[in-house]
Amino acid sequence: MSDQYPPTRPTVRRLALFCVLAGVLVAGLLFPVVGGVGVASNHASELVAQGSADLVEGQIPTVSTMVDSAGTPMAWLYVQRRFEVPTDRIADTMKLAIVSIEDKRFADHNGVDLQGTLTGLAGFLKGGGDARGGSTIEQQYVKNYNLLVNADTEAERQAAVETTPARKLREIRMALALGKTLTKPEILTRYLNLVPFGNGTYGVQSASRAYFGIDAADLNWQQSALLAGMVQSTTTLNPYTNPQGALDRRNLVLDTMIDNLPDLADDLRTARDQPLGILPQPAQLPQGCIAAGDRAFFCDYV
Repeated sequence: MSDQYPPTRPTVRRLALFCVLAGVLVAGLLFPVVGGVGVASNHASELVAQGSADLVEGQIPTVSTMVDSAGTPMAWLYVQRRFEVPTDRIADTMKLAIVSIEDKRFADHNGVDLQGTLTGLAGFLKGGGDARGGSTIEQQYVKNYNLLVNADTEAERQAAVETTPARKLREIRMALALGKTLTKPEILTRYLNLVPFGNGTYGVQSASRAYFGIDAADLNWQQSALLAGMVQSTTTLNPYTNPQGALDRRNLVLDTMIDNLPDLADDLRTARDQPLGILPQPAQLPQGCIAAGDRAFFCDYV
């Protein structure tokens, strides 16, 4: 008789889920080759194709500025406070910070990071709680686009972030399609223009103005690291309600950058010694409109 005890039920459950998620990953990676045969129904494949097209061709909500006859702004209308900017108006410090902390192999994979995903699954199997560590910037873009742009109801918003193999498979497929259609700089720019940064801001330009009173093009190392760190959780890492947590997370981003970008280590260590440097309170749009209810808005005029 073996001296080994049988695995406990929680371990068996985690092992089973690991196998399911690993199978989902492999299915997603094989999708471009086998066209989804034996993986999902034709209807599901059509949904993925339509969703992928929306990712490339769709428009994200931005602020509309109303001006008077002299061209002076008089009101701002928006559902999500976002100002979309081109890649040359986003500081390289911000691009390097977000890639370093969220997806350090961004330049090398095709939208799905096999190594990172398996590492995340292994951490879950050991009792780490979840397997999010493998999500690439492409996958995060897909999830955020579905949540912030495509979802109109609470049920759709819940479906956009549910932790199920079906959603993960759709996310993988769409990330792969996105990687075949857009260049890496295009994907990174779209990601930074899309994601929320807390305190009612969406996209890096709006966040830069709200937290620091500057444009995204002018972000320095410590400012970029703070914003990049907040993407993980805009609520728990809010620098106004949890300044120490936000500072710790910012410094973790800088430490990661020191490891990934050794040629810049001196500048990054200097940035690590700086305070948060945020405005006393988040800057608002003058006479700005505010979101009201579900996809509705109203505003105050000058």
